[in-house]
Amino acid sequence: MSFTVFGRGVSDGLTIDEATSPGLLRPPTFVEPPPAVREDQAGTPFARERESAARHDDSLRAYRETAGQVNREPSPVSVAEQIMSRPALTVRINDTVGRARDLMAERRIGLLPVLGEDGRIEAIITRGDITRQRIRYSDLAKMPVGTVAHFEVLTAGPRTNIRELARVLLEQDIRGMPIVDQSEEPPRVVGVVTRSDILRALINYAPLELWL
Repeated sequence: MSFTVFGRGVSDGLTIDEATSPGLLRPPTFVEPPPAVREDQAGTPFARERESAARHDDSLRAYRETAGQVNREPSPVSVAEQIMSRPALTVRINDTVGRARDLMAERRIGLLPVLGEDGRIEAIITRGDITRQRIRYSDLAKMPVGTVAHFEVLTAGPRTNIRELARVLLEQDIRGMPIVDQSEEPPRVVGVVTRSDILRALINYAPLELWL
């Protein structure tokens, strides 16, 4: 089964492969506008025919320029810092659970690294950690993040291989992993890599030799 793209002014089908694959894209054939009524036997066109032809040329030129930009071969990605979400959103160990949940809801994310008073990562809290609590949220929201966060945190460095990251996320059945720069003191959380980031990399930067 193949998908075909059609649009105004396109006279032939454009397959989805041709629309998205570098080197395969070909501009659709535009339908020539019907000739206007001639002013005389010599064939002098009206102004509207000249304007229509000019618009056709401009549209075709813009299409080819855009196609060239969209279909440039993307640079391959291979390490965490190339795909991580940055800057990393974090909460402090004494922040409330309510603040953590509100931040995750506002930014549409599923986890937050938890920092200690010295700025080091100490724990991680996820949306699931909050929803699994058997306590009324009105009471839970006032409690410190440390009451529900996980204090055993898997982290990776900015140059960690993406394939290795994907393997660990899958084997440990975790949503994401903080990326920590160990060259700084104290080590600083510089980003977060989630399963969605890895899937996005596969979609946007395929083929990736690193997955072979």
